[in-house]
Amino acid sequence: MRYMVADYGLQLLNGDKVIEVKNSEVNKGRATLSLLNSGEYDFILAIGDDYTDEDIFKALPEEAFTIKVGNHMSAARYYLEDYHEVRDLLKFLVKS
Repeated sequence: MRYMVADYGLQLLNGDKVIEVKNSEVNKGRATLSLLNSGEYDFILAIGDDYTDEDIFKALPEEAFTIKVGNHMSAARYYLEDYHEVRDLLKFLVKS
C-alpha cells in the first residue's frame, strides 16, 4: 500500500485511531512557514501531541516556544506530560 500511494504523490500516515492519506507536498510545517512569512510575531508558541506536529516544530524559528505533549522524542524544545499540564501553562500565560 505504501508504494502504491507514493506513486501518486501521496503519503500514508498512521495516527491515533486514524489512517491519514495526504498529498506529500502538504504538511503542517509548510502551512506554518506560510503564516510566518505573512507577518511579524512577537511571541510564537506551538503545542502538539502528534507526530504530524513535528513538521511545525522543525519549521519554527529557534526563538519560538515549541512544546511536545506526551512522548519526549521530539524536535520540540520543551515537554509537558499531558493535557492537564497544557491547561496549567495556558492559565499561567493568561494571568501573566
